[in-house]
Amino acid sequence: MIYNSFFGFSEEPFGVTPDPKFFYMSRKHEEAIAHISFGINENRGFVMLTGEIGSGKTTVIRYFLENLDKKTHTSLILNPMVEPLDLLKLITHDFGIRYSGNTYKDLMDSLNNFLIKCFEKDEKTILIIDEAQEMSMECLEFIRLLSNLETDTHKLLQVILVGQPELKELISSERLRQLDQRVAVRYHLEPLDEADVSGYIKHRLKVAGSLTVAFPKKGITSIYRASHGIPRLINLCSDRSLMQAYAEGRQEITTKAIKTALKELSIEEKPSPLLLKPAFVGPILFLIAVLIALLIVSKETGIKSPVPIVNTAHIANTSEVKEEKTSDISIVNDIFMTSNSLLVEETSILNLLTIWGEKNLKTEKIMDDIKNRGYLQYEFKDPAKIMNFNLPVIILLKDKSVVLKLLVGKNALIIDPTEGKKILTFSEIKDKITTIKLFYKSKYTGEKADIETRIMRSIDANSPRLVL
Repeated sequence: MIYNSFFGFSEEPFGVTPDPKFFYMSRKHEEAIAHISFGINENRGFVMLTGEIGSGKTTVIRYFLENLDKKTHTSLILNPMVEPLDLLKLITHDFGIRYSGNTYKDLMDSLNNFLIKCFEKDEKTILIIDEAQEMSMECLEFIRLLSNLETDTHKLLQVILVGQPELKELISSERLRQLDQRVAVRYHLEPLDEADVSGYIKHRLKVAGSLTVAFPKKGITSIYRASHGIPRLINLCSDRSLMQAYAEGRQEITTKAIKTALKELSIEEKPSPLLLKPAFVGPILFLIAVLIALLIVSKETGIKSPVPIVNTAHIANTSEVKEEKTSDISIVNDIFMTSNSLLVEETSILNLLTIWGEKNLKTEKIMDDIKNRGYLQYEFKDPAKIMNFNLPVIILLKDKSVVLKLLVGKNALIIDPTEGKKILTFSEIKDKITTIKLFYKSKYTGEKADIETRIMRSIDANSPRLVL
């Protein structure tokens, strides 16, 4: 890109290709990956991921593929607008299967033999079809028939269908009801909120190698309103904003430059559609009517009416970053954060309890609150045991304390109470671990057993999982 050297970028920060290196783990993307991982790891057969154009579906899939282990074989179909026989050829070719004939039977026999061999070696096989809403009814029915390739207890082929919202309507049609019944895991990827748009832009600038370029808060609000939180449009708006600043010879990105860029793109800033929904119009009109009535009364009576305190948080809260503060611990975007080095571990405990679904957590006397909620603590040092328990844990590193929330392939989703969410390879943090803390609720009532056995027997289906 022409402006890369001007701003000090090592590469283009807002490219349109789904590069996993630029993947930003928003809450919504985290949930999408968690659903896909659950469906695959639990051998559920069919998984469906949907989302609007440009919402980041392909990027999620690319990230997922990047983090699979070597014992997983994949076939990624990017253009499924073919006949069933041609689709079968694409699938077998992508899996690297050699076949002698070109008939339907030849190909199916070769695919079935390949899947059985993988199963015998305890290897996974995953078929991913992008833009699945473009598939014909015949191809979708053919994909359903592929799910019949199974043993008495195990699906030989896992299928991930990825597509635009029309895919949901297509799958739910009467003709495809048998396929619809086989889709065990579904997730619809929603657009980013304003806080995540800000984090998304900062993340991509950082990955591109810049430590000085920053977008102003008001400018980010303009981009959020213009893009409606769609990553592809965010990239387009951000890229044009950089071009505008470059054209002006400024390394500082101003709100004015961003607004100029949006105008050139003919993208209109619009308020959040939340305000326009019928459910919110009534309350807003009611509040306006109340305010007008109070003004009329105060004018007619000559009495000063106190300014009413109205809680509008339930009406609209789409443009402000959520932040609450209690002493030195604050809540930013649903994550407990602190700048006080003495409170880092306590803040990590709060984040861990949030993962367990705990509400109304106290930021003072944290350990007392933990005991009152029925939690027990177990400490260990061997990182290998983390996978045995398969629960989120607090990791004490040499310089700080963080929460290990999720493992996806080689990568770990970390909640850092000083920096927020970030993704690291597990090997990056493994050698820095000094202590691991596990919090759990004991339901063990059997005979005497060692502590680790009691913990394992206490874990139930409602417990959060480290690897889904």
